Amino acid sequence: KSDERGSLAEIFKFPGFGQVFYSTTKPGYTRGNHYHLEHKVERFCVVRGKAKISLRNRVTGEKVEFDVSGSRPEIIDMPLNWTHNIKNTGEEEMGLIIWVNEVFDPEHPDTFAEKV
Repeated sequence: KSDERGSLAEIFKFPGFGQVFYSTTKPGYTRGNHYHLEHKVERFCVVRGKAKISLRNRVTGEKVEFDVSGSRPEIIDMPLNWTHNIKNTGEEEMGLIIWVNEVFDPEHPDTFAEKV
């Protein structure tokens, strides 16, 4: 899938393991601004470019930010009930690998829009 922000491709999915996606995002664009309430855990790893990952605890209001880069990839968890987003802060297209702990179930999506 592609739009003005970039693209998103499903790499693979296995019940019991989850799904892996690869996403590209153009400079200045933000993706996300949602949270998972019950069961969907995501992990992000920027493998190309630069980004800022922002999270906000929906109960306490605590905010956390991570400046990440493909030059030193690291895995950042998106905890349950924390709204989160990722913004490309570099000058080149950002490449992001996303692991989700479950295969998407359209009957129970567990993804709710809310800005950080």
